Amino acid sequence: MPRKSSRRHQQGIESRQRILDAALTIAAERGYDGTTIALVTKETGLPASSVYWHFKNKDQLLAETLDYSYRKWRAGTPTWSGGVDRDDAAGAVRERLQRAAQAIVESPEFWRLGLMLALENRPVEPLARTRYLQVREETRAAIEAWWRELLVTEGLPAGSDVPQRVARFHLAFMDGLFLGLRSRAGWDRERIVDIVAAGVYRQAQLWIAEEAA
Repeated sequence: MPRKSSRRHQQGIESRQRILDAALTIAAERGYDGTTIALVTKETGLPASSVYWHFKNKDQLLAETLDYSYRKWRAGTPTWSGGVDRDDAAGAVRERLQRAAQAIVESPEFWRLGLMLALENRPVEPLARTRYLQVREETRAAIEAWWRELLVTEGLPAGSDVPQRVARFHLAFMDGLFLGLRSRAGWDRERIVDIVAAGVYRQAQLWIAEEAA
């Protein structure tokens, strides 16, 4: 009896994974409105009852799909915690931005789905969009903390908003880079990121100098 229960549990895990993978593929291409339970069941080959067993409705399914895609994306991105090389701050900035750019190339589904959700404008906000805005803010806060630690060696004043400004720019740059890479082939991604990394580090130094003046 325990073996049968364990087998059912494993089957449930596998079914849920198939549903999330299918929903992510569909949502990344069609957005919130274009994703339906019918399309998910067709993609997975599972009955609709199986989808509803794991997720009570489409909104919950897409919210959990967003979480799932976020975890996959984060697996290839910088942790933005610790590891600050203050002996080569400019190199540390370049390395972090290169890794972040590589992640949106290798696992673009989260970024694509997130941008689609960010552009949604409804009287009642979908749960998936709410979750996207939460994880985006979590990422921004982690980037800000990393920059704050790095810029201490540049004489960063207590309470400075320079790390906050840089973190916001980082996310805006990644949005633009993603759209650029997806809309036109032939971009020299590494060179673009190197130029931006050097520029944003220099701008951070200038902002700190302005605050100290």
